[in-house]
Amino acid sequence: MSSVRAGAGALRAVLLLAFVLFIILPFVMVGLQAFGSGWFGMRLLPPTWTLRWFGWAIKTVDLVQVLVNTVAIALIATVVSLALAIPAAWALARHHVPFKSALIAAILLPRMIPEISFALGVAKVFYALHLINSYLGIALAHVILAAPFAVLVLASTFETMDARLLEAARVLGCNTPQLFRKVILPLAMPGLVAAALFSFLASYNDFVLTLLVYGPDTVTLPVQTYLSIGGGYISVASAISVILLIPSLLFLFGLVRLVRPENLLGGLKGA
Repeated sequence: MSSVRAGAGALRAVLLLAFVLFIILPFVMVGLQAFGSGWFGMRLLPPTWTLRWFGWAIKTVDLVQVLVNTVAIALIATVVSLALAIPAAWALARHHVPFKSALIAAILLPRMIPEISFALGVAKVFYALHLINSYLGIALAHVILAAPFAVLVLASTFETMDARLLEAARVLGCNTPQLFRKVILPLAMPGLVAAALFSFLASYNDFVLTLLVYGPDTVTLPVQTYLSIGGGYISVASAISVILLIPSLLFLFGLVRLVRPENLLGGLKGA
């Protein structure tokens, strides 16, 4: 019996290791390409290490401005997504909404189909409205992808709130703004943080929509990475990719420190 348990434990360990390697290995390869030099053929590791590609990225690309563009657009998209998602999620979670299933399907549609399928239509509309090559225009395009995440997370969060707490706050004299500020906001904070995070990263990492509505003044890191690859600068593109990863990792570690994982997952699952 003990040998069977030991074998099952070893199998679980092997499968877990294989899964971790499957997730981590692409990032390792990008890192090796970014910090390595003269890495050709079948070598396991680069023969030499260098920071030259990061220097080239800074010299050949206005990397600071590109990073400012990316973060500014993502922040605008996050604010707009939350402004739209909070009332929509509250209505879906706490009120009877006609054709609720169809409405939820419509909200999630941009996340369920290939992005290029509607990106061309978005670009056509945005060109007509002169929203090309502007922070606001690109951010609004990103809201199409970011808002569904926010609505899904916040609807689950709002749905789990105990109605008795809200009613007790009303009885104690809270008006609607006070109820939101003193009761709903603290209870929904894990979901709000998660919705803001997912909205920010959906915008920060977007490539397809950005490629169709950006301009010379609004190049973002994903677009710049693509342009560097197109120019044949694979190592420079890898260096930019490493820079692109840093904010995502910082947000992830910050979220884990600020919000307990079980609370975050509870908001996502509606538990």
